[in-house]
Parts: sequence; structure tokens; C-alpha cells
Amino acid sequence: MKTCDIQTGIAMVTKIVYDEIFKLHEMAPGHPENPLRLEAALEGIREINTIEGEIGFLKPKRAELEDIYKIHDKKYIEHVKDQSEKGGGFFTLDTTSNEHTYLASLFAAGGGVLAVNEIVRNSVKNALVLCRPPGHHAEFGRAFGFCFVNNIAIAAKYLIDTTDCNRVMIIDYDAHHGNGTQNAFYSTNDVMYIGLHQDGRTLFPGTGFVGEIGEGDGKGYNINIPMIPTAGDWAYGIAFDEVIQPIAESYNPDFILVSSGFDCHYQDPLAQLGLTYQGIININQRLIDIAEKIASGRIAFFLEGGYNLGVIKQASKHLVEQLAGIPIEKIPEQHHKENKHEENIQLIIQELKKQLTELCF
Repeated sequence: MKTCDIQTGIAMVTKIVYDEIFKLHEMAPGHPENPLRLEAALEGIREINTIEGEIGFLKPKRAELEDIYKIHDKKYIEHVKDQSEKGGGFFTLDTTSNEHTYLASLFAAGGGVLAVNEIVRNSVKNALVLCRPPGHHAEFGRAFGFCFVNNIAIAAKYLIDTTDCNRVMIIDYDAHHGNGTQNAFYSTNDVMYIGLHQDGRTLFPGTGFVGEIGEGDGKGYNINIPMIPTAGDWAYGIAFDEVIQPIAESYNPDFILVSSGFDCHYQDPLAQLGLTYQGIININQRLIDIAEKIASGRIAFFLEGGYNLGVIKQASKHLVEQLAGIPIEKIPEQHHKENKHEENIQLIIQELKKQLTELCF
């Protein structure tokens, strides 16, 4: 049965936002971003030992176009719709649509809005938006990096414009820099973006460097922590201790949104960051703990990348267990040697501290 937080009246339940329409969007045969990713995640979640009321599913509705147009150009969205109505088309060499892409994208964006709404209304404790297409590479006027509509950016803007949340923090730990999300809020201070990703000199999309700290009102509210390949669990722990935790405490967000990319795991075929399952568990728990301490527990995770199906299965299971407060049933890691690039991570942190002294250090 459901339990309630006595102080806040929040039902202690984790919701997973999901709809079968997310599996209808497909790109080229053999493309790494495919419906099997969601099948893997669902398979892992179904294995969780739970009692009634701890975990539930929510079916999203289509996002309102007016919410999408706050992040994306209207003509671009109409182009996505037009291409789907024609059966699909090419946007970039590795980003293509089919007849379902437009509608799946609207439901993915709507899923994010639904998740944050439910949390703000105290109907649920926290949420995982288990959707595709992913979103964090999608720009104002173009599809990019397997993404068409920026789901997490739309949710953040919705929170700022329509709820009591005045400050939203987005933390993106996908291996690939969230260029679209960064650009959406580059000149505003009501959304703090923190990207924790593989160095853009070694991985798509080639952005997300330390010097990209925002502009105008947003200067100092855009943080990038580029990691060298094989950075591993240890480096991420240092990044949280030295950068993310103090920034979160200084910014004091009302809501935390997370772009969760399981391609940071060492078995992912498209990236080389070298994290273990325990490393990803540690990231998630740090974020959940920060939300509890600073943001009244308000946190929603959005599935972004991750292209090893076994990793998606286990990491999704672990994440939902953590959100629901269920003990994690860990699996043994394959032999994996971690490299401690202490000098590199310390140089990155020193450079960030130089640029952000007035903000929080």
C-alpha cells in the first residue's frame, strides 16, 4: 500500500512515464537508438521486487504546441510534422524520422511536462520519463544527434513559466554533451545547466568545454565538466564533491531535472567514459540526496542515451529502485580496471573555480 510523507503529504511513490508510442519511432535499420532500448529498460524494471504503491506507470499526453514553441522554432516543428506525414525523412546523416516520429516526439515532451506537474502537485514523489526519441541534442531549429524535440528543456521552461518553481537545475550525465539543453538556457539564470560528459575533443557533438559558462544574465549559470576517456567512477565522485554539490547548494534550486545517459558505462559502444554500475548508482544517489536536501525532493530523470542493451536494463532497474527507496539488487561487474586521472580532473576543477568564484566558490 502507499505510504505518505507526514510532513509534506506526498504519496511515497515513484512514477514511470511511458507509452507504447515511443517504440514506434524508428530510424535506419541497425541504428543504435532503437525501440529495443525501451524494451531493455522495461525488462529491468519488471524485475524489481516491489509492493503495491511503491512504483507505478503514467501514460503521457501530447505536449501543447505552445510549450514546445518556447524551446523550438515553429517552422522547424512544422517541418518535423510534414516529414512524418510523408513517411519520414533525413534531418542529418544519423538522425532520420519515420511516420511516427512527430507524434512520438509530442508525447515524449508531454511526458516530461506530466512528470514535473505530478511532482509539483505532490501526487508523486519523483519520476522517470522513459521516452524516446531522446532530446538533449535537439536545437532551437534543428534535429541533431538522434534528437528531435528537447524534452527536458521543455519541462524546465514549463516549470519556470507555470509553477512556483523559480530556479530549476538540469544535470546532464550522458556521455555526450547536451548542446541543445545548454543553448536553450545559455543567457538566463532561472535554469542552471551542469553537463558532465566526455571531452568534446574526443566525442560528438564536440562542445561542452569549461569556458562555455553562459552569457548575459546566464553567465555563470552554465557549467561544463568535460571528462577524458576512461575517467571512471573516482573522477565523477571528485566532480560532485568539488563542483556539483557546492553549486547546487549555492543555486538552491526548486526542482532538479536529470538527463540520464547510460552511455557513460564502460560497456557502451559509442563512448569511453569507463563508469561501472556502482558509479552510475553513486551519481543517481548523489542527485536524489541533493534534491532531498535542497529541492524538497523534487526530481525527475529523463532517459537520454545508452546503447548497450544489457547496461540499459540494469541501470534502469537500479535507478527506479533508488527513486522508490528499494534496496538495490546489484549484479557482479565484469573485470574492469579503473584509471585515476587525478591531474586532469583537478585541472578542470581549478579552471572552473577560477571562472565561477563570484558565483559559489
